Amino acid sequence: MSNPNSKPLLAFVAGSSFVALLIPFVVLGLAMLLRPEQNFPPQFLLWVMPVVMGLWNVALVRVAPKLPGQGNALTHWLAGMALGLLFTIIGVSTGAPGKLYNLQGNMAYLIMPIGIIAHGLIWGVMVRWINRFLGVFQ
Repeated sequence: MSNPNSKPLLAFVAGSSFVALLIPFVVLGLAMLLRPEQNFPPQFLLWVMPVVMGLWNVALVRVAPKLPGQGNALTHWLAGMALGLLFTIIGVSTGAPGKLYNLQGNMAYLIMPIGIIAHGLIWGVMVRWINRFLGVFQ
């Protein structure tokens, strides 16, 4: 369906697509609506997150052929969980759970397993489906 030269572009499109960003948009958008006084920058959702997730998928496409079962569900789940861990570490270290969800102290760390599982789901199901649909992985 696609030639090898277009795979990075297709991978970027798949990772930054609305389907891949739907759960983060809903979760963070809801927090922004419930706590507007916190002034969470919407630029993160609109500009940064699609680029980061698109580049993450490009990296996955480059690394996956070196792994057994390239592009399989486990590879996508692990990539998503790693990204979720990265996002939640950054979020907890900047105090985002307190600002967005009023989770203070040790309660802020509750967001970590939720973020890891959510991103695992996003990548293990949605991004994997888009990658296969676009022919990034056969």
